[in-house]
Amino acid sequence: MAGRDHEDELAFYLYFHFQHFLAVYAVERASGVFYSLVLLVCFTLVIVVQPLASGLIRRMPYATALAIGFTGLAAGLAALAVGTRPALLAGGALITLGDIVLFLKNDLEALRRSPRSDAVVFGQQRLAAGLGACASGVLGGQLYGLTERASQTGWFWLLAAAQCLVLPPALLALRDRGVKHTHPHDDDEGALRPHDTDGRVPGR
Repeated sequence: MAGRDHEDELAFYLYFHFQHFLAVYAVERASGVFYSLVLLVCFTLVIVVQPLASGLIRRMPYATALAIGFTGLAAGLAALAVGTRPALLAGGALITLGDIVLFLKNDLEALRRSPRSDAVVFGQQRLAAGLGACASGVLGGQLYGLTERASQTGWFWLLAAAQCLVLPPALLALRDRGVKHTHPHDDDEGALRPHDTDGRVPGR
């Protein structure tokens, strides 16, 4: 499960660049009301799209979900760099769609692969979320400060988008090199365990 936890931490680390720093970036380019509209669109997408897409995401191979999710994050973060109101809205929507795929699939995959109780698995997932959010605040904050002092905050989002494309395959490559024996069920990407077929949508 350690490999899955690292992927969760990475997903949250990259996603929280959006959560932590969009407000500071957006209020210089749009009103507080428009920023609230962006958040409302994001929350609505989670509430509406995630339940509708949960079955498809559950059946999706894990590698495919990672590719779709991180690509959505990268596209959304890159869109934010444009800095216009439509770009802020589109970027938030793309990031949220990537978020829906990544975090739901990570929770489902953790449940499927772990022999431990659901409560323990969800606790591990929330711990990974906290670590990722903390890393984003510390490391991302330093990066945002550098670009802000250079009056080039658009580059912050482009660098975050680049991380979405570079870090996940790098992490997977390192993980695969460290695995000497294949788990007997590793070829069942997308296969469901009995406790993963009741239609639940794991909480955030």
